[in-house]
Amino acid sequence: MTSIKIKILGQTVAKYLTEGDLDEEKVKKITLDAKLESNDAKAMVAALELIFTSSARYGVSAADLSSELQQLGLPREHSAAIARLHTDHCPQITATLSSQSLRVSRLSSIEVLSRDNASPFSTVSLKLKKLDGNIENSIISISKKDVQVLLTELRRAKSLMENL
Repeated sequence: MTSIKIKILGQTVAKYLTEGDLDEEKVKKITLDAKLESNDAKAMVAALELIFTSSARYGVSAADLSSELQQLGLPREHSAAIARLHTDHCPQITATLSSQSLRVSRLSSIEVLSRDNASPFSTVSLKLKKLDGNIENSIISISKKDVQVLLTELRRAKSLMENL
């Protein structure tokens, strides 16, 4: 496979890492032109994904990345192409990885449902936005004394998490 095709494949993988959509047709076209089998193409995409995410996660410089890839046996032209892609896409990949780290779901709203003065409990609805984009509604019953404390604590925790 030529260094130009590695560069195009690397751009496709970097776009997938930052935007979340892998252009499978483009990958198939590149790998078929290079006469690679399906499993080899999958392995190349997985390897590029690992290289880009690991180098972004650990703050590797382009020169160190190129040197390490050459030590692993990759030709100089190929490692230089990957290092240039690393330089171009590292900030976006790092931002994407940071936004996804340690997240299970995101609190999107808090609402007190029952306002019945006779009941000692209030019903609170918590809307959580999952990583896949779906909204999950959780309803809890809590004593009226604890509602304001809970709301204050949840708002403070939400603001702290948004500032990370």
